[in-house]
Amino acid sequence: MDKIQSALLKILTMILLIVFTTGHSIVFANSEDITDNSLDTSAIEAFMTREIERLHIPGASLAIVKKDQVEYLQGYGISKPDGTRMTPQTPIVIGSVSKSFTALAIMQLVDQGILHLDDTVQSILPEFQLANKEETKKITIQHLLNQTSGLSTYDGQVAISQGDKTLQEHVQSLAKIQLVSPVGTQYEYSNLNYNILGAIIEKVTNTSYKDYIDKNIFKPLEMYNSYANQKDITNNTLAHGYQTIFGIKVPTEQLIHDGTVPSGYIISSAEDMANYMLAQLNDGHFNSKSILSEKAMDTLHQPSSFITHNTYYAMGWEINKEIISHNGWTENTYSKVLLDREYGISLQINAMDYFNLNEYDAIVSGLYKLVHYEQPSQFNNNPFIKYILMDLIFVIIIALISRSIIKIFKQNKISNFRQVLNWFTLIVFNFIIPLSILIGFPTLFGPLSTVTLFAPGIGHLLFIIPILLLIVGTILLGTALFQKPIKAE
Repeated sequence: MDKIQSALLKILTMILLIVFTTGHSIVFANSEDITDNSLDTSAIEAFMTREIERLHIPGASLAIVKKDQVEYLQGYGISKPDGTRMTPQTPIVIGSVSKSFTALAIMQLVDQGILHLDDTVQSILPEFQLANKEETKKITIQHLLNQTSGLSTYDGQVAISQGDKTLQEHVQSLAKIQLVSPVGTQYEYSNLNYNILGAIIEKVTNTSYKDYIDKNIFKPLEMYNSYANQKDITNNTLAHGYQTIFGIKVPTEQLIHDGTVPSGYIISSAEDMANYMLAQLNDGHFNSKSILSEKAMDTLHQPSSFITHNTYYAMGWEINKEIISHNGWTENTYSKVLLDREYGISLQINAMDYFNLNEYDAIVSGLYKLVHYEQPSQFNNNPFIKYILMDLIFVIIIALISRSIIKIFKQNKISNFRQVLNWFTLIVFNFIIPLSILIGFPTLFGPLSTVTLFAPGIGHLLFIIPILLLIVGTILLGTALFQKPIKAE
C-alpha cells in the first residue's frame, strides 16, 4: 500500500470515528416560570424562524390548539420553488400521521357495529393470504391497528415504492410475504397493516377509501384543504416537497402513492390539522358535531403494544404517559402531531432530511416546552456537518477506487512484502467489505428502493460503490493471476 493510499485510509478512518461518535440527544434548558397563561407567540415565532434558518427548511406550517380553541396558526417560508408563501391553508402530505386517520375511520365503523376489533381480516377480505397460511387466519383488525400482526417493517417499507397499485391489488400481492413473529406476540411497525385496513374500509363500506375519509372525517371537521387523493387538488396549492441531496435542499417530485394513502399519503393543512386535533382532544367532538363516541376515542388512544421505554403503540398513535403523538415523513415532506390532553401541536414541513430527522423532531419538542412556559435549548450546531463528512468519505472512497483503476494499467516493481500487502487489501477492500455491504444491505439500510427514495444521492452511492469495488477487484485479481508479477531487484 503506497503512502498516498495509506494517508487516504487514515483520513477515512478519522472521519468515520467522528461521524459515528457524534451524539444526537436532545437536551432542554432549565424552565423559567411564566405567570401569563397566554401563548408567547413572539417566542414561538423567534424559535421557528431560527430553526428554519438553521436547518435550511424551505417552508413550514404550524398549528397549536388548547382544549377546544385554536391558539396559533402560522406559515413560514415558501411552499414552492417559485416563491409562493407557505400559509396555514397550504396542504402538505403528512406521511405516517395518515395512520391516525385510518384508525379513526376503523373505529367509526366499530362504533356503528359494522366492524368488530376481533374480526379476522380473512372474514372480511377472503383474498387476504400470506405465506404463513395458518397464522394468516389469526390476524384481526385489532392486530393491524396495534401493529402486532407479525408483518415486518421491511415489507412495509418496500410497499412505499409500490403506490401505483390499488389497495385491493396490494392485498392480493401479499401471498409470498412471511410473518416475522407469531400473530399478536410483539410490536412490529409496518405500513402494510394500515394499507390492509384501508382495503377493509373500502370493502365494508362499498366505497373508496378517499370517499369515506372525505365524507366522514374531512367534511364534519371542516377540513377544506385536506385530501385523500392528490388529484382532487385543482387549485395548485399543494406544497412542493424538497429532499436533501448531499446536504443541499432540492425540489423533487413524489412517486405515485395512490395505493398507500392509508399508511402515509393523506394531505392536509395546518388549519385543518387544528380542527383534527380539537376532535382528538375533546372526545371526538368538534363544534356541535361528534365524529366518534367518547368510549371509542378512549379505545383509540389506549396504550397497547410496547415499543420501548415508556412508549406504547395504540391505534395510529404512540403513547408515552400523557403524551399522544405520531410523526410522519415521505420522500420529501415531514409532519408531527403531539397531544397532551390539554394542548395540541401540529408541525408540517415541505422537506425531508433523513439524516437530520432528530432535528425536525426537536422542533416539536421545543414547541412543547414553549407552550408549557419553558425555554428550549438553543441549538447552535451545524446539522449539515455530517453531510460534509459523508461527502468527504465518498470523495476519498472514489479517489481510492480511481487509484485502483490506474494501477490496473500500471505495474511497478514491488517487494514480496508489498505484494502480500496488496493481496490482503485487495481481498478485504474489494471483496469482503463490498460483499458484506451488498448481502447485508437490507439489514444495514433497508430496502434498496426505499433507501434510494428517501436518501437520494447517498443512498445510491451506498449501493453503487460496493458494486464498483467488486468490479475493480475482479479486474485486479484477473490481472494479478494472468500476468507474471514484476518483482523488485
